[in-house]
Amino acid sequence: DWVCLQNVHLVVAWLPVIEKTLHSLEPDENFRLWLTTEPHPRFPPILLQQSLKVTFEAPPGLKMNLQNAYDMWDEEFITRKTNGGTARAQLL
Repeated sequence: DWVCLQNVHLVVAWLPVIEKTLHSLEPDENFRLWLTTEPHPRFPPILLQQSLKVTFEAPPGLKMNLQNAYDMWDEEFITRKTNGGTARAQLL
């Protein structure tokens, strides 16, 4: 059984409660709890220390590369129809 709690950085005041609850449980060996979060200064350090952490960050320069590509497109390029009849603006 797996449980995923997303965006827990929005409820950091509640995290000590889940931490205490987790310590009082004896879960099945197949149980997994996934927490998704953004960095937050009040995130309980003990919860981080006791967790396996996986991070996902955009590669350096990706945002700038996309911005440069978008800047090269003029209004005519964006609104021109493709062969299938779908406007490029809808594909963005």
